[in-house]
Amino acid sequence: MWYALFMKKIVLDCLGGDNGLPAMLAGAISALQKNPELQLVLVGDESVIKPQVAEFGNRVEIIDTKVNIAMDEHPTQAIRTKTDSSLVLGLEQLKQREDCGAFVSAGSTGAVLTGGFMKIGRIAGVSRPALCPTLPTMQDGQDFMLLDCGANMDCTPVQLAQFAVMANEYKKATGVENPRIALLNVGSENIKGNEVVKQAHVLLRQLSDAGMINFVGNIEGDQVFHGNVDVVVADGFWGNVLLKSIEGTVKFVFKSVKNVMMSSFGGKIGALFLGGKLKKFKAEKMDKTNATIFLGLKKAVVKMHGNADAVKVASALQYATTVVDFDLNARIEAALTQAEPLLVKNA
Repeated sequence: MWYALFMKKIVLDCLGGDNGLPAMLAGAISALQKNPELQLVLVGDESVIKPQVAEFGNRVEIIDTKVNIAMDEHPTQAIRTKTDSSLVLGLEQLKQREDCGAFVSAGSTGAVLTGGFMKIGRIAGVSRPALCPTLPTMQDGQDFMLLDCGANMDCTPVQLAQFAVMANEYKKATGVENPRIALLNVGSENIKGNEVVKQAHVLLRQLSDAGMINFVGNIEGDQVFHGNVDVVVADGFWGNVLLKSIEGTVKFVFKSVKNVMMSSFGGKIGALFLGGKLKKFKAEKMDKTNATIFLGLKKAVVKMHGNADAVKVASALQYATTVVDFDLNARIEAALTQAEPLLVKNA
């Protein structure tokens, strides 16, 4: 197909994450089999990778290295000293090559963010990039974006406002005409929250009144799945707490349902009918939180969960091919330029 001639290659860090090369390679092979147009640059141990991807010919390139950045290493020091690591080499490929559109890694969040910050750089006007996973809602076909969810532990009101502006452009790129943006808080009232959140609320309201975003007010954690908003803005600390709480609750519920089903003969019969549907629900709904772009970088840097398995790696690679086409740089830069007078005034 003609489109394959123009598809950007996806760079995969094959050594990052808890499951390392076996999971990354299995996921890459699965993605290549499912998408005949996909082209990958695999960064990792060539002696292991090459024999297993030979069937895909020139659809796969290999950058050889056996060096990985561990989860507990200091991000800045590791990026500066481990220049031959899979993470750094992969980011260099993304930075230097026009034919590479995205980089995907399950490595340390801090290292991936720092590497993206140092190697790829920020879009003009962006103070801090943000992690922004997409989560499902009770409304079929509708989801919401949560940002930040772990990249920036402490944020200023202006940075939270920037997150809203960036997310607004992202959602519009996906086809949402007038994204509804909410601010995560402990109550829906304007007077609730700490000082940062209160000030951010005022700033978001001003942006909304100026027609730059559609701010619908505060939202509490138990309301995010109702389908009434398209974006939930938070700092990285509380966003991560919310995300991990959601993930933990899902695991608890699925485990509890399984235990109930296996506790009786009738339950086991029910499991025969429901088991497949529950697995499908989990795959289609909850696994969406696996991969997310660092919104605000000049090129697409996609972070997977550290415990990503082959299924999640394949899903993340497919997600990366999607975000490459959004051309977010120009959209975000223009939106932040328009918002800059108001943001500077409140800095």
